Amino acid sequence: MLIQDRISKIARGIEESLPTGLAKDFKSNIEVIIRSNLEGLDLVTSEQLTVQKRILERAVKRIGELEERIAELEAAANLNGSMNGSGESSG
Repeated sequence: MLIQDRISKIARGIEESLPTGLAKDFKSNIEVIIRSNLEGLDLVTSEQLTVQKRILERAVKRIGELEERIAELEAAANLNGSMNGSGESSG
Protein backbone atom coordinates (compact mmCIF):
# COMPACT_ATOMS: atom_id res chain seq x y z
CA MET A 1 0.00 0.00 0.00
CA LEU A 2 3.03 2.27 -0.12
CA ILE A 3 2.12 3.46 -3.62
CA GLN A 4 -1.47 4.07 -2.52
CA ASP A 5 -0.23 6.23 0.35
CA ARG A 6 2.04 8.23 -1.93
CA ILE A 7 -0.74 8.77 -4.46
CA SER A 8 -3.02 9.98 -1.68
CA LYS A 9 -0.31 12.31 -0.40
CA ILE A 10 0.24 13.76 -3.89
CA ALA A 11 -3.52 14.16 -4.35
CA ARG A 12 -3.82 15.97 -1.02
CA GLY A 13 -0.98 18.29 -2.00
CA ILE A 14 -2.64 19.12 -5.29
CA GLU A 15 -6.00 19.56 -3.58
CA GLU A 16 -4.48 21.92 -1.00
CA SER A 17 -2.81 24.01 -3.68
CA LEU A 18 -6.05 24.56 -5.61
CA PRO A 19 -8.64 27.20 -4.74
CA THR A 20 -11.34 25.81 -2.44
CA GLY A 21 -14.16 25.71 -4.99
CA LEU A 22 -11.97 24.12 -7.63
CA ALA A 23 -10.53 21.57 -5.20
CA LYS A 24 -14.03 20.32 -4.33
CA ASP A 25 -14.79 19.78 -8.02
CA PHE A 26 -11.57 17.89 -8.65
CA LYS A 27 -11.27 16.04 -5.34
CA SER A 28 -12.79 12.79 -6.59
CA ASN A 29 -10.85 12.87 -9.85
CA ILE A 30 -7.34 13.78 -8.68
CA GLU A 31 -6.36 10.31 -7.46
CA VAL A 32 -7.89 8.63 -10.50
CA ILE A 33 -5.92 10.91 -12.82
CA ILE A 34 -2.66 10.30 -10.92
CA ARG A 35 -3.20 6.51 -10.86
CA SER A 36 -3.96 6.32 -14.57
CA ASN A 37 -0.85 8.34 -15.41
CA LEU A 38 1.37 6.26 -13.14
CA GLU A 39 0.00 2.98 -14.52
CA GLY A 40 1.05 4.11 -17.97
CA LEU A 41 4.63 4.43 -16.74
CA ASP A 42 4.88 0.70 -15.94
CA LEU A 43 6.53 1.30 -12.55
CA VAL A 44 7.84 -1.42 -10.26
CA THR A 45 8.23 -1.43 -6.50
CA SER A 46 11.64 -1.27 -4.87
CA GLU A 47 11.11 -4.84 -3.66
CA GLN A 48 10.52 -6.04 -7.22
CA LEU A 49 13.60 -4.16 -8.36
CA THR A 50 15.70 -5.75 -5.59
CA VAL A 51 14.53 -9.24 -6.60
CA GLN A 52 15.35 -8.55 -10.25
CA LYS A 53 18.83 -7.28 -9.29
CA ARG A 54 19.52 -10.48 -7.33
CA ILE A 55 18.36 -12.63 -10.23
CA LEU A 56 20.56 -10.67 -12.63
CA GLU A 57 23.58 -10.91 -10.30
CA ARG A 58 23.15 -14.70 -10.09
CA ALA A 59 22.81 -14.94 -13.85
CA VAL A 60 25.95 -12.86 -14.43
CA LYS A 61 27.88 -15.01 -11.93
CA ARG A 62 26.65 -18.22 -13.58
CA ILE A 63 27.57 -16.93 -17.05
CA GLY A 64 31.07 -16.17 -15.78
CA GLU A 65 31.38 -19.70 -14.38
CA LEU A 66 30.17 -21.20 -17.66
CA GLU A 67 32.61 -19.06 -19.67
CA GLU A 68 35.47 -20.31 -17.47
CA ARG A 69 34.31 -23.92 -17.94
CA ILE A 70 34.10 -23.48 -21.73
CA ALA A 71 37.62 -22.03 -21.79
CA GLU A 72 38.88 -25.02 -19.77
CA LEU A 73 37.17 -27.48 -22.11
CA GLU A 74 38.51 -25.69 -25.19
CA ALA A 75 42.01 -25.71 -23.74
CA ALA A 76 41.72 -29.42 -22.96
CA ALA A 77 40.37 -30.12 -26.46
CA ASN A 78 43.22 -28.16 -28.03
CA LEU A 79 45.76 -30.01 -25.89
CA ASN A 80 44.26 -33.40 -26.81
CA GLY A 81 44.04 -32.42 -30.47
CA SER A 82 47.66 -31.36 -30.63
CA MET A 83 48.81 -34.55 -28.90
CA ASN A 84 46.71 -36.76 -31.19
CA GLY A 85 47.51 -34.86 -34.35
CA SER A 86 51.26 -34.51 -33.86
CA GLY A 87 52.12 -37.56 -35.97
CA GLU A 88 49.50 -37.03 -38.66
CA SER A 89 50.04 -35.27 -41.95
CA SER A 90 47.33 -33.50 -43.84
CA GLY A 91 46.28 -34.79 -47.20
